Amino acid sequence: MNKAGIAAGTLALLVAAAGAGSWYTGTQLESVLRDSVGKANQQLAAQFPGSEMALEIVEFKRGVLASEARYRLALPASGDDAAPSELFIRDRIEHGPLPLSRLVSLRWMPVMAVSHAELEPSEALSGLFAASRERAPVMVNSSIGYRNDITGNVRVAPMTHVEDDIHLSFSGLDAQFATDTLGSRVVMNGRVDSLTIEGDEQANLVGVEFELDRRREGEYGLYLGDGQMTLDSIAMEGPQGPTLVLQDIVQTDSTTLGADGVKGVLNVQMGAISYAGKPLGSLRMDWSLSRLDPAATATLGGVYNTFSMGIEPDDTSALQEQVVAALEQLLQGKPRLALDNLSIRTANGESRFNLGVDFNQPVSFDLEPGLLAQQLVGGLDANLTLSKPMLSDMVRYRALFEPGADAAAVEQEAQMAAEMAGGMAEMMQLGRIEGDNILSSLRYADGMIDLNGQSIPLEDFLGLLAMMSPEASSALLE
Repeated sequence: MNKAGIAAGTLALLVAAAGAGSWYTGTQLESVLRDSVGKANQQLAAQFPGSEMALEIVEFKRGVLASEARYRLALPASGDDAAPSELFIRDRIEHGPLPLSRLVSLRWMPVMAVSHAELEPSEALSGLFAASRERAPVMVNSSIGYRNDITGNVRVAPMTHVEDDIHLSFSGLDAQFATDTLGSRVVMNGRVDSLTIEGDEQANLVGVEFELDRRREGEYGLYLGDGQMTLDSIAMEGPQGPTLVLQDIVQTDSTTLGADGVKGVLNVQMGAISYAGKPLGSLRMDWSLSRLDPAATATLGGVYNTFSMGIEPDDTSALQEQVVAALEQLLQGKPRLALDNLSIRTANGESRFNLGVDFNQPVSFDLEPGLLAQQLVGGLDANLTLSKPMLSDMVRYRALFEPGADAAAVEQEAQMAAEMAGGMAEMMQLGRIEGDNILSSLRYADGMIDLNGQSIPLEDFLGLLAMMSPEASSALLE
């Protein structure tokens, strides 16, 4: 046999083998789908407790090379007067090991199946389909491997919508993901080019990119890992004023599980802030939550997910009991909430602030508010570095917000404000001057305040704060 004959015979053998494999995959597919739907419902119950959200297969048509499935996602009512709703999803599933869509795109790695799923039109989604010009608003294409791995992409269609003189334009979303049939790990990255809202007030977001890597760990099914979102710019303009622009926004987060519990870190950075085309400065915030009990965190996270979807569980009293029990369990671990860094930079200076609060479990939540606060807060520490040049810059911004303001008067006010702040801080022993900065530190524990090294009973400190109120300040000036 010549080489061409051998090649033709080999190709025929591969096609025949693929056809046989496709037939076999088709015979197994329905049971695999029903098993996957069962696992998905377990995840929905864990992530949205009390919501009764459920997925089911309502139709399945098996073919030789491809099958079709139809799913129903039941969504409970979002309020007392609202009726339960449902979404339908149609899915065309190409059988492996060599689905046609992968062959034509020159992807030769065998897979179990390739899914092409999209939302179906319905009365509930009529507005969404109108906004997307009758295209499926959400489409998911995925490949399921023989090791239960899943890779694919999610596409949200471009949309435009006009209502009550408000015009919304959305460029669409394109995201890639990788997971498995158990959802034990989720890796995703995607991009939105733009989102514009125009009306009496306008907002324009440009260049949103995100990525995440989450892994379900521990006996409580917590998703841990890292995430990041970047935004090129967001511009906001009111009906009368110039445009406020935030640029180079970066948000990162990380969640880990250690011997002392769950720890979460959130960082937000705004690289440039401007108003009416004039630079204002930049901002950074770093938050952390630590010593969180895993079981309590899972319970509270699930409750948050349920209510964030606008879903009200039927048995709210039982859910309330769960929340109270989870809060008590969380406080037993003495969790800590910290603003690890808040920094604001202007052209001439940078101010920084940090605050940490350690919590305790109170004897009862029914205590008088003042006593409850004392038992709830086990410790507090805060540090402030206030830049006088930055304070002067902040006062100078008045010229931007009030174009008619006298420039010389504003400059004089800027200089006086910085010096007055330093003088007041020293006079009231709230801080000390070090170079161009006003420094202040505060510690709290066991009913005592340490303010810049000076011990003060809590009651006396509260009285000092009362003296700093606007009413007290006005009385002093008079």
